[in-house]
Amino acid sequence: MRLVEIFVAFPFIVGALILASLLTPIFGRSIIPSAIALIIFSWTGYARLLRGDILATREREYVLASRASGATDSHLMIKHVIPNAIFPTLVLLSLDMGGIVLAFATLSFLGIGVQEGYADWGQIVSFARSWILTLHIQWYIIVFPGLALLLYGLGWNLVGDALRDILDPKLRGKT
Repeated sequence: MRLVEIFVAFPFIVGALILASLLTPIFGRSIIPSAIALIIFSWTGYARLLRGDILATREREYVLASRASGATDSHLMIKHVIPNAIFPTLVLLSLDMGGIVLAFATLSFLGIGVQEGYADWGQIVSFARSWILTLHIQWYIIVFPGLALLLYGLGWNLVGDALRDILDPKLRGKT
């Protein structure tokens, strides 16, 4: 967890921007440097949540009862601990999908993302800066990519909320 704390000390988008710009000469201007940078700086929240859930789940009564009946550690992890601890992480992942795409669009907006010519929301918004003085006439240049980002993030948040409602064991018995 000390490694997680080291990564948490860096601001997410600044760390991803610096790492992606350092990786761009190695991999070229493609999706790879931005994807690696986003992965390296976004895994910490999942690690912290999964560790906390595993520590909480292993102290539950059904795990202690299974251990008392002679179950091995691998059996406890595969049958009891991981299946019950993974669901909050999956919910967080679905809630984070909009944020990850927005972070990639931010990197592309700043010129670190994919090459020019690819259909990327960040690049489209960046290109719209050229027509900033005529946005009262050509408003659609900035509105449609921004609306697409908004709806994408909202859609994934709704999916994450639905997953939380479906997978939360406290809500299963209620109507």
